[in-house]
Amino acid sequence: MLSTSTEAGKDGTTRSVIGTAKRALYSGARLLAAWLFVFAFLGLSVEGVARLLFPYVPPSVWDYRSSRPPAYKNSPFFSQDFIEESRSHQNWINPKGTRIIYPGDYSGRWFNVSEGIRRTVGSPDTVERRILLIGSSTIYNAEVPDDFTIASRLQAILRNHGITKIQVLNFGASGVNVAQQLERLKTLTIGPQDIVLFYDGTGDAMQGVFYANFDGWIVGENRKHLDNFIARNRTGLEHLARYSRFFNWLYAKSTNYLPEHLKHPDQIKSLAVQSREKLLQGLLETNTYVHSKGAAFVHVLQPDLFARPLRDFERSLVQNHFLTMEGTEPALRTAHDEFKSLTGSLTSAGVIAFDATALLDDITEPIYLDFAHTNELANQRIAEFLYETLTRSGTLVKN
Repeated sequence: MLSTSTEAGKDGTTRSVIGTAKRALYSGARLLAAWLFVFAFLGLSVEGVARLLFPYVPPSVWDYRSSRPPAYKNSPFFSQDFIEESRSHQNWINPKGTRIIYPGDYSGRWFNVSEGIRRTVGSPDTVERRILLIGSSTIYNAEVPDDFTIASRLQAILRNHGITKIQVLNFGASGVNVAQQLERLKTLTIGPQDIVLFYDGTGDAMQGVFYANFDGWIVGENRKHLDNFIARNRTGLEHLARYSRFFNWLYAKSTNYLPEHLKHPDQIKSLAVQSREKLLQGLLETNTYVHSKGAAFVHVLQPDLFARPLRDFERSLVQNHFLTMEGTEPALRTAHDEFKSLTGSLTSAGVIAFDATALLDDITEPIYLDFAHTNELANQRIAEFLYETLTRSGTLVKN
């Protein structure tokens, strides 16, 4: 009987302990649920306030372009697949020990690159002369398919004028300055009848004035000011920023950065002066080098968003620092003031040079996708200008 009583007591104690544990778990679950409710309520409240106070900012260039912004409104090629290929195909290569930048090979529907040269649509089968069109991303033209690049439009214009044996080659590369363009040019074969056409200016202003980096852009070097956490987790953070207005605001604030030197107008001015002198010397050196090969050299100073006053519909391009980094406007406007005399200086030195900074001023519809990159309408206008410069200067006439 004692044994049975003892066992019964143990069972009672066990049931008591289990009951106590269940009540504790139940109480803990209720407390956890309460806290989760509080956190959810606070989170939704913060999100709600954020949606009332903060406008949505596309958290990347690609988010902005995917929204079919005004500059893409009439683009016949626009689609989400096009935007994705525009983003994914870019692979910029920097050979060790050089400052050269060129695109990696790619074969796609809208983008094709071979041996570091983007495809020019309509290239002739029989070639007697070549136009080596060299510049930064505004010549590469990742914003449009192959047949809408400046190079392809220039090729079409030549063909329409009965010039069928001159090939236009697209040597555009992201972010390069004139020194980098010349370094790459020296790796290319230049024939005595070739034409080397540099279309640039904005890249030199950005590298020299905005970044205070006269050596030029090197893959992975620029914008080191961004926190490593942001760089490592950019994809996830952009995803959060697309769906949460609070995270959208936080991400935009966390990635906005104004270089210290751009807080001082005198330093901006000094860098713009230095940028002009380095640009001038680089172009004079290029002219000498090209002539030593028996070829012709032409320089065109390019336009960008800040070559003229902003239109109302362009202000959103400046307000989003993922499209136009803070400080870009004063950097480029000051550079434009200094670069005004560049074409005259080049012409006086015997260089064939033209200033195209006012070329797009009379276009009243949206053509810019950020501070520098343009749509197919602007590219057509630029190609027409390049053809006119080659014609007026007599460069298209064989020596």
